[in-house]
Amino acid sequence: MATVAQVGKASLQRILVQASEAQLEPDEYADFMFALNNYMNELNAQGIQLGFTEVNDLGDEVTIPAGALRGVIANMAIEVAPDYGGVVTDALAKAAKEGLQTMRLIGQTMGNSKMPSTLPIGSGNESNNRVSGVSGHFYPDSEATILAETTGSIALETGTT
Repeated sequence: MATVAQVGKASLQRILVQASEAQLEPDEYADFMFALNNYMNELNAQGIQLGFTEVNDLGDEVTIPAGALRGVIANMAIEVAPDYGGVVTDALAKAAKEGLQTMRLIGQTMGNSKMPSTLPIGSGNESNNRVSGVSGHFYPDSEATILAETTGSIALETGTT
């Protein structure tokens, strides 16, 4: 895994602020860490859960999957470019877009589907069927556990059958 110092340096090099041999000032790293924590918390709030834990020190590891690192570096470069007077190139914008797509793929999970009780099973299921464990024409009542999108549940409208 990469450290905060490595991610910060790589991001700032992408916007041509940081020369490879020059050191950043401590306040520049502090500003970068603050922006990194905010950006990663925003991704988490959007449902892109990469397992990130907030960082407080340059030696802290950025706890995300290795496949998401390129996207974080590119997106953080764009995020902090105005603060450092950096240049956002077309190649950087492309890398950030592709990186965000990868982070979405890695960080979003889909829950298991449930069959609603209003969905018919099919003919021939009138009596208790010991093989499938389903009795009647419909699946057992499970509306309360049906999930939509990444969070939340679908409630039936009142007065529907």
